[in-house]
Amino acid sequence: MTHALHVWADETRVATIEHEGRDDRWGLNYAEPWVADAQSYPLSPALPLVRPAADYASASIKRFIEHLLPEGRALDVAVAYNGLAKTNVFGLIWALGAETAGALRFSGDAAAAQPGGEPILREIPLQELDQRIAEREHVPLTVWDGKVRMSVAGLQDKLLVYLDRPMAELGREGGRLFLVDGQRLASTHILKPDTGNPQTPHLAVNEHFCMSLARRMGLPAAEVGLMRTPRPVLVVRRFDREVEDVGGQPRVHRRHIIDACQACDLPVAYKYERNLGSAEAVRHIRDGVSFERLFGCADLTANKAATRLAMLRWALFQFLIGNSDAHGKNFSFFVRPGGLLEPTPWYDLVSVLQYDGFDTELAMAYGDVFSHAEVSAFTLADFAARCGVDRKLMRREGQRLAKLAAAEAAAQAQAAEYEDEAERAFVQGIADFVARQADRLTQLVADAARWKDEYL
Repeated sequence: MTHALHVWADETRVATIEHEGRDDRWGLNYAEPWVADAQSYPLSPALPLVRPAADYASASIKRFIEHLLPEGRALDVAVAYNGLAKTNVFGLIWALGAETAGALRFSGDAAAAQPGGEPILREIPLQELDQRIAEREHVPLTVWDGKVRMSVAGLQDKLLVYLDRPMAELGREGGRLFLVDGQRLASTHILKPDTGNPQTPHLAVNEHFCMSLARRMGLPAAEVGLMRTPRPVLVVRRFDREVEDVGGQPRVHRRHIIDACQACDLPVAYKYERNLGSAEAVRHIRDGVSFERLFGCADLTANKAATRLAMLRWALFQFLIGNSDAHGKNFSFFVRPGGLLEPTPWYDLVSVLQYDGFDTELAMAYGDVFSHAEVSAFTLADFAARCGVDRKLMRREGQRLAKLAAAEAAAQAQAAEYEDEAERAFVQGIADFVARQADRLTQLVADAARWKDEYL
């Protein structure tokens, strides 16, 4: 039997997704008014507004939907509370699709998605949030009042909330957190509590430092803050949400985004370049998202040169902070009218190399190298050649970013947000690491520019 889900962007019907469960066949039909609208956009490059002669590939539709679902424990919780199997992608998006990353909402009832009615706001006092963080091993953080809330993709615990005032006013009168349901409002921020895992101490502080460092350097990272419940919680402002004033009332406009895996029409498992892992028998298989594939996505953008420059800066910044987990779902694009892409602000910036005993194999290789410690001048020259980057440009950008990073990391380590001695010592350790990486990158890009093309 075939079932259908209606896809909406704000109050506009975009498309209908059909699914025949027995053979796992997927279909897509864009709404005619949507296709005719000059401001419309496709779900992804693999699912264009104009139907291909051979029709949309069923697997491409399913892959696009899978990327909207949570991962890890959040997915396990959604499966358990909804009585579904992990393989039931259609059932999961039906259950969770009222709020996804980007602009889209999914509804089984076309009438239910029409505008009307006031949004339902459920306030979360900080004391209750602190208690829920403490109990999350027993009651998952995505479950509130017996209902599973959607969690954006990723393995960390996250909670999507609406803030009624700017982030700087959080905790003051009027600066409050809410769970929200309804068409007029949606979540505006993502809460990422510290894991409490002794293997990854101060993870919220780590990400706050790295994200703040990028912003200090003039790089396009999402806005973040640290909230205390008193436990540290990273607060990330969603760049796929815009709060507007409509008739004296707030309204949240949702912006369509896709990640690099969706842009490349690859499965979730392909977010790592070594999509089958790094065991000896399969480590040569590199079908997942690589830097080369990522830079290839620039051809789908309006300003290819600006996009490649943004990607180069992203790749070099990951080296500076020691983020080995910069994978294909950690670089995203806005989808503009007509389908052209544009890079979004950066997110999920963490110095993974601060943690001993943690897997630090690079998600994407620089050239053929999957280890930070083994990156050489030839490695970066090879990386530049594969990605179509001029090595003199890489030298200029690498040295500029290195100089900025060393100075701004030292300044960020002194920020007032880091409250106790342990946190201050931890961020000082990151700052010292960044300074060493900056010295190293300065020399590596200079040497990489000297390699002759015939040796690459």
